[in-house]
Amino acid sequence: MSERAARILMIDDEPLLLEVLTAFLEDNGFTVLQATDGPTGLELIRREQPDLVLCDLRLPGMDGLQVLAAVTRDYPDLPILVVSGLGGMSDAIQALKLGAWDYVTKPIEDMAMLEHAIAHALERARLRRENREHRLHLEAVNEQLLQTLRRLQEDEAAARRIQFQLLPENNKLYRNYRFSRHLFTSQYLSGDFVDYFPIDGEHLGFYIADVSGHGVSSAFVTVMLKSYIGRYRELHRQNRDRGILNPAETLSRLNREVFSCHMDKYLTIFFGVIDWNTNHLRYSSGGQFPFPILFDGRQAVYIGKKSLPIGLFDFASYQTESLQLPPEFALLLISDGILETLPQANLREKQAFLLDMASRIDLTLDGLIAALGLEHAGLLPDDISLLLVEKRG
Repeated sequence: MSERAARILMIDDEPLLLEVLTAFLEDNGFTVLQATDGPTGLELIRREQPDLVLCDLRLPGMDGLQVLAAVTRDYPDLPILVVSGLGGMSDAIQALKLGAWDYVTKPIEDMAMLEHAIAHALERARLRRENREHRLHLEAVNEQLLQTLRRLQEDEAAARRIQFQLLPENNKLYRNYRFSRHLFTSQYLSGDFVDYFPIDGEHLGFYIADVSGHGVSSAFVTVMLKSYIGRYRELHRQNRDRGILNPAETLSRLNREVFSCHMDKYLTIFFGVIDWNTNHLRYSSGGQFPFPILFDGRQAVYIGKKSLPIGLFDFASYQTESLQLPPEFALLLISDGILETLPQANLREKQAFLLDMASRIDLTLDGLIAALGLEHAGLLPDDISLLLVEKRG
């Protein structure tokens, strides 16, 4: 066994005992080093690095307790066994307090006891060494993980800045249409997104989208979404394709593009186009819920129909709905994360609350945030995005 190759240092000033124990230990496969005083023993420990020390208490000059104290101070993992006939229980207790691993009394009547004490100490030292190596390994791995986490946090911070830079200017006025928005994220990056933009000199486009899941992968899909719609806008600008004016066609294209990516992601979206000359709204919904709320100054109503999300089914189809908007109105779009924060018992009551709220409060973004209890929102179960489209006289 591995202990047989161990090197044992004996520190004792009795020549006969050194001879007897050396013979016994060598017969059992150990390599034995000898010292007859404390300073010589400490020098051998420094130079030879033995695996275990057997030390007498009664030594000339520097006694065994001083040797013991020096060894445990400078070599805390080196097993040291006291083999001594000096004193009684008090010496054994003092030696153990100073760091002795075991205490064997002389004369040694049963060598098996010494052999057992040596084997036990070597095994204990081996376990301590392995535990220390394992701890150091874990500390190194933990440090690597912390460094990786810091890099990820730095990357996420950069990605968050980029994502929020992609959002449109808040409180943006296009003629007499005002668009305002706010995103509350459940994680560092959001799977929700809103956008609004002039399509041409006669039309405004806007949408609210909610990607399945959270975090980096969902945020990446919002960037893809903005890129797709940006491409449709550019095709329209070049007079190559007017599909973006048809909300249903826009959602069908998005569905094909997202589905073909095979990312195991889907999204809900409400996409609208306002003709700002006629105040006419054309819109299509891709699984968006809750439905948008239209408030004309007197009453609030839901608009929209049930439909399939984008990217979930290749056969999904979408319809364009038309609506003549009131001369003055507020159109409120909220992602479904809000439903998890409302206290009402069921979905019907939550929908009723949202409709009643839109009828009672001054529909401003700050008023909405206060009415929905989001002013001091802590950790949210889901992203929440708000998009408010207003037309005033």
